[in-house]
Amino acid sequence: MNSQHFVKSCIAIIAVATVGMVSGCANMEVNTGRGNVPGHYIRYEMQEADRAVEAARSAGKDKICPVEFKAAEDAKNHAYDVYRSCRTEEGSALAKQATAKANALCPPQKVEAVLSIDPASIKKGESAKLAWSSKNADECVIAPAVGKVEPQGSTTVTPAENTGYTLTCTGPGGKADSAASITVIAPAPVVAVAQPKAAPVKSCEPMEIDIEFDTNKSVIKPKYHAELKKLAELLIEFPNEPIVIKGHTDNVGSKAYNMKLSKQRAESVRSYLIKHFNIAPNRITAEGFGMTKPIATNKTKAGREKNRRIESHFTCGK
Repeated sequence: MNSQHFVKSCIAIIAVATVGMVSGCANMEVNTGRGNVPGHYIRYEMQEADRAVEAARSAGKDKICPVEFKAAEDAKNHAYDVYRSCRTEEGSALAKQATAKANALCPPQKVEAVLSIDPASIKKGESAKLAWSSKNADECVIAPAVGKVEPQGSTTVTPAENTGYTLTCTGPGGKADSAASITVIAPAPVVAVAQPKAAPVKSCEPMEIDIEFDTNKSVIKPKYHAELKKLAELLIEFPNEPIVIKGHTDNVGSKAYNMKLSKQRAESVRSYLIKHFNIAPNRITAEGFGMTKPIATNKTKAGREKNRRIESHFTCGK
C-alpha cells in the first residue's frame, strides 16, 4: 500500500510540474539571437516585431515611406531595450505596438485617373486625340473600343457618332474612373442646285415677215404692225447687231419693174422700224431681189403669193 501510494504521489507531482512548464512557455519561442537577448527562449512578441519590420523592408517600404519605416524600426529596437532590462511584460507590450506599426506601413495610395479628348467636337470622318494619366494604378482600360492601355498615354480615335469614353484604372488603393465625350457633326446634306435654264435660242435664220402689199404698192397696212413689232423687239434685245431687209416678188411684170418694187417694199419696212422703234438707220439695210429668188412655183396663185415676201437676215448676239 505504501509503495502504491508513493507511485501515485510521484505521478501527481510530475503532472503538476509539466503543467507549470507548459504554462510558463506558452508565450515563448526559440531565441534566434537577433535582439541580443540571452537565453534559449524568448517571448514571441519580440521576434514577431522583428519579423514584421524585416518583412516591410523586403517589400521595399523602407524606400516607399522611409520616415514611417524608421519609426516602426525604432519602436521595435526600443521594445528590445526594455525587454533586455528585465521588464519583460513592458517590452512585450512595446513589441506588439512595433509589430502593428510595421504591418501598417505605406498603406495603398488612392488610385487617380484623368481622361481628356481634343478637340471635343469634330466633323464626321475626322479624328481626335484621347490622352490620359493615372496615379497608383496597375491597370487601365478605356471603353468603348480602345481596350487595355498603359497607365499614361494617348491614342487617336475616329468615332462615327457622338461618343462618351471612360477610363477605368485599378490598383492596390482601389479603382478610379474618368470620362470624356466627343461630339461628331454630320456633314450637311448635299442640296442639288438647280441650274438656270438656258435662255431660248433666238432664231438667226432668215425670217420671213408676214406682210402682204397691194399690187404695185409698197405701203405697210396697219394689220401688219404687230408683225413688225416682233422684229423690232429682237433688234432692241441685240442693239449692236445689223439686219438686212430683203424684198421679193413673183414673176408678174418685167424683171426691172419687180426689182424696183421689191426694193421699195424693203425700204418701207426699214423706214417703219426707224420711225416707230428708233432703230439706228445704219443698222438696217434694204435690198430688193425682184423675182430672182422664188421659194415656190409662180405657175399657181398660191405659189405666187409665197414668192411675194419680205425676209429679215439678222445675226443674234455676236
